[in-house]
Amino acid sequence: MVYVKKRLCTLVGLAGLLGLVSGCSGFDDNFKAKQSAWAEQPGTKTLAVQISGHDGLHTQPLSCKLVDADVMLFPDAPFFRNYLRVDMAQAGFREKIGNQKAKALVRQAARNEDCRLVFNNLPAGNWLLATRPQFYVNDDAAAQQGKNPQHNVAPPMFMWNMITVSTDSDVTAVHVEKDLSRIVRKKHQYVRKHTHKKSKKRIREFRGEGSPDTQQDSWVMTPADKQVLGIQGTTQMPTAITPTGQQEP
Repeated sequence: MVYVKKRLCTLVGLAGLLGLVSGCSGFDDNFKAKQSAWAEQPGTKTLAVQISGHDGLHTQPLSCKLVDADVMLFPDAPFFRNYLRVDMAQAGFREKIGNQKAKALVRQAARNEDCRLVFNNLPAGNWLLATRPQFYVNDDAAAQQGKNPQHNVAPPMFMWNMITVSTDSDVTAVHVEKDLSRIVRKKHQYVRKHTHKKSKKRIREFRGEGSPDTQQDSWVMTPADKQVLGIQGTTQMPTAITPTGQQEP
């Protein structure tokens, strides 16, 4: 009888361990390879993105920094939109992609210079850019006192945008602007309002073309930008993009 109880406890423990491991495997929700097959094709296009922000409080421009781990580019497909919705409910970049075929389609930035990003060898089409930039201002007075001159205006902002890589030019250059004024006025409540994975507001947002309070337009790159980012000898066409930021009620 004692042996049976020990055996039962062992089986229950193993089942619990397997369940824990499977739960940690990451997001794997109905990936359909056909929907993203175009992104597997060899590409020759370059995507350059400049990310900036403003908060309506500081007269000086906000500076931006972005670590490589907080930059991902996905094909625009239902699987990846659902992944972003689930990930954003956890404040971003915490949910892993469990499907290996989907994971292989994720692109990383070849260059990341002060929130200026470059992605190379892309096929033309619609892509989803997910980032978590940190916006800050430089305090000259603090620098003179030997203190940290960087003052963060808000926590790192998880944001996403749908970007079309053009078939008509070698380089698609896009500027993404984030309005932080509401977040700053609410005293950093950004994380608390992204806590429910099944929120109707979250689902509605991911049917659009970008995070709330973001806008897109063309980025007219200067020769200095091209030199820093290693973009040379290509023909760049201005990208006509209608602002797609969604204003929250």
